[in-house]
Amino acid sequence: MWSSKRKGLLNQMEKTVISSVSNPKIKYLKEVQKDNKSDYFLVSGYHLVQEALAKNLVIEIFEEESKSTYKTATLVKSNVLKSISSTMHPDGVVALCLKPKSQIKNKVILLDNVQDPGNVGTIIRNAACFGFDTVISNVNFYNDKVVRATQGALFQVSLIKENNNEDLIKVLNNEGYFIVATSLDKDSIKLDELKINKEKVVLILGNEGNGINKNLYKYCDQKVYIPIEFESLNVAVASGIILNKIYNK
Repeated sequence: MWSSKRKGLLNQMEKTVISSVSNPKIKYLKEVQKDNKSDYFLVSGYHLVQEALAKNLVIEIFEEESKSTYKTATLVKSNVLKSISSTMHPDGVVALCLKPKSQIKNKVILLDNVQDPGNVGTIIRNAACFGFDTVISNVNFYNDKVVRATQGALFQVSLIKENNNEDLIKVLNNEGYFIVATSLDKDSIKLDELKINKEKVVLILGNEGNGINKNLYKYCDQKVYIPIEFESLNVAVASGIILNKIYNK
């Protein structure tokens, strides 16, 4: 009879290491990377894997054989791990995760055609920092650059994919949300003058080059601007300033 300890050692010794990028599991992970409509997505690096584990979203972990941090991980060669990560340095681990189900909550950021993945990810991170629980956009939230820029905040915030912002903002307006948008129009107020006395809030942020679709302004309760001494602010930076103001109102 084998002791349980010796059985465990034997299992570790016999654990298979995936050494080929043509392995069926690896091929499937590459398909997940390319398929925006998949119910799954990949995260790279120990910090993001830990965040996903905390939310019970991890399906399977793929770890470089020299690391072996997770007992249940599928071990892979270094070159195989790099083939399933869009970053050259995946920090030794990639996890297949289930996309969380999301719904619109009380404090919403609506991104009107914000395109840069780094900006989107940073805005999601800002949302989590300042108590906003929902981010809505037409981008793929599970693009690797977005995921990495969030630093795990995507697991704390409801992420809603939406392509028709005007229809959506009509609905939110009818549901009693207080809607704020950034604008340089003459009827805009300084951010410091903004007063919100509702629990349900929407902040609209616009495209990096073209700003917010003008059709959305007619549903807004207030338009605001940030007084600055330069031409403009990066949209992610602006989001942090506005969210901080709302959070500390």
